[in-house]
Amino acid sequence: MFRRRPDTRDETETLRVRLAEAEEMLRAIQHGEIDALVVEGDGGNQVYTLHSAEEPYRDLVEQMQEGAVVLTGRGDILYANARFAALVGVALESVVGSRFNRFVSASDRDDLETLLAAGSGRGRCGLLGPDSGPLEVSLSLTTIRSAHGERRNLIVTDMTELLEAHSNCDRAARDSRTKDEFLALLAHELRNPLGAITAAGQVLKMTHADGAAATRAHDVIARQVGHITQLIDDLLDIERVVSGKIRLNRHPLDLADIVCRAVATFADDVRLARHIDVSTEPAWVDGDAVRIEQVLTNLVTNAVKYTPPGGRIRVAMRTDGADVVLSVEDAGFGISPALLPFIFDMYVQADQTIDRARGGLGIGLALVRRLVELHGGTVAASSDGEGRGSTFSVRLRKIPSPEMSSGVSVPRERRVTPRRVLLIEDSGEAREMLRIVLELAGHVVYDTPDGVRGIELLNIVHPHVGIIDVSLPSMDGYQVAKRIREKPQGRGMLLVALTGGSSPGDSKHSLEHGFDYHLVKPVDPEYLTRLISEGVKGSANETFA
Repeated sequence: MFRRRPDTRDETETLRVRLAEAEEMLRAIQHGEIDALVVEGDGGNQVYTLHSAEEPYRDLVEQMQEGAVVLTGRGDILYANARFAALVGVALESVVGSRFNRFVSASDRDDLETLLAAGSGRGRCGLLGPDSGPLEVSLSLTTIRSAHGERRNLIVTDMTELLEAHSNCDRAARDSRTKDEFLALLAHELRNPLGAITAAGQVLKMTHADGAAATRAHDVIARQVGHITQLIDDLLDIERVVSGKIRLNRHPLDLADIVCRAVATFADDVRLARHIDVSTEPAWVDGDAVRIEQVLTNLVTNAVKYTPPGGRIRVAMRTDGADVVLSVEDAGFGISPALLPFIFDMYVQADQTIDRARGGLGIGLALVRRLVELHGGTVAASSDGEGRGSTFSVRLRKIPSPEMSSGVSVPRERRVTPRRVLLIEDSGEAREMLRIVLELAGHVVYDTPDGVRGIELLNIVHPHVGIIDVSLPSMDGYQVAKRIREKPQGRGMLLVALTGGSSPGDSKHSLEHGFDYHLVKPVDPEYLTRLISEGVKGSANETFA
């Protein structure tokens, strides 16, 4: 049989090619051009990572701000970076080879075992470190499976800063709620005695108490009530404005009419001993009449405060192109150049003497600026320096004069219609004074300090009007109003809610529980008696002070 001998030249060439390939691979490895080798075998392909390829990843892990740990399936530590060793406060050589649960709080070890058994997921645990208490950490686990077995990779993140930030956020929210509750409580506690004082002053007036002392007492009561009421309103208003809780009730307004009406309250007070000049011209704006009058009142009050007796204050309103400019100018103490840029900031006052003789909370001008900005306007202050007076200017957008009148009606005489009134108020003095005021106005009043007795009186006296304090013991005013509306004789009653608080949404809450009006203490007695006499059901969306 003929056999062909192998061609030695072909074998030599094949070996030469393979040698060249091997030399090229060695060169590429030496120059860092290859990261890994794939070796084919009976058991499948095997991947071998070269040390030069692992080095940048190892450096990355070592520089991490989180702990990095490689575990076996049963939780033994095969590798840990320096950050993890620092977290547990143990030398790195003592960490490797240990069980991971050695560094975990006893109460968290069962959860750790559950996470390791799952092979992937997230969790939290207390990590035992060098300090007294466990360190709260977050765990993130993944698993890599290969022919050589399973390897679990664990990232350990210190949560101290995150928990501290959450704690600070919670503390700030809690402080904010506490502040809101304090303001509401302060307002309620002050408004209750103010209601009694206001009613007492009205009693003095209506009974025509004789003598200069009685007249003086009435004036003092009225002035101090007005002062305290203004402080409370400013304090609550500035908080609402800052938190965005104020909603404007905007309508076309005759600004000249508002200016004259607001300044008249100052001009009629002979105790001011200041001369107030007013000049206006016809102009209309889109705004909230109550808030714009509040702006003007605060500016004039500020001018009076810083103008010596005998000084002159000028209030002027003029049009300037598409705008209306309202200015309050005084010849008082002026504003220093250093203070002028901050005059509208919260709690800033021109008078910084230790006795704070001119009083106030330092929020009036801050409130002015916020209210003007809510109307889309601007306010500015100017002064030539201390002792040279100051000028505050408000600029609002002008609107065309509406075809209809401003809606300001001419006061007319009203004949009092006697009503049967059910008065439910737990404050004894406030209830007594309000009862006297209503009786002097010609009404028949049945009063009681609690809602249960009030419901009983409803079935006996069949009142036309119910005046109910919201903050009653055992059964609050909302529950009383609801019970009254459920009864046939209560469906046509005029129900008036009284409250010492003044939180946003209170009036809507009153409306939902059957009230027709929502009045904030201290109540204007004249308005209340007129409301009762007319017997007209209104809207609890409006809150009257």
